Amino acid sequence: MKIYINLHAATFLAITLASCDARLSTEQLTQEVLISMGEYLDDSISIDSLILTRDSNESNTYTGILQTSEPNGAFTYTVAVTYDGENMTWRVLE
Repeated sequence: MKIYINLHAATFLAITLASCDARLSTEQLTQEVLISMGEYLDDSISIDSLILTRDSNESNTYTGILQTSEPNGAFTYTVAVTYDGENMTWRVLE
């Protein structure tokens, strides 16, 4: 019985520790940024793709490449995203 309780406690601890990381994955964050951009950008601009990469495992900053189709042609932009696990901001760099 003692082994079962210890195993149960270890399993509970592992699940608790794993669930503490409520941070979005890079793919999930990309989707959230795309939704936000879609609400902000003019209807004449369509987003073709956005690829984000986290600057480092300890960093709250991400760098991305945004490709768009606009009335004057196709464009590629660099995007800076800051995400602290709860709040997200993005900006297109010039």
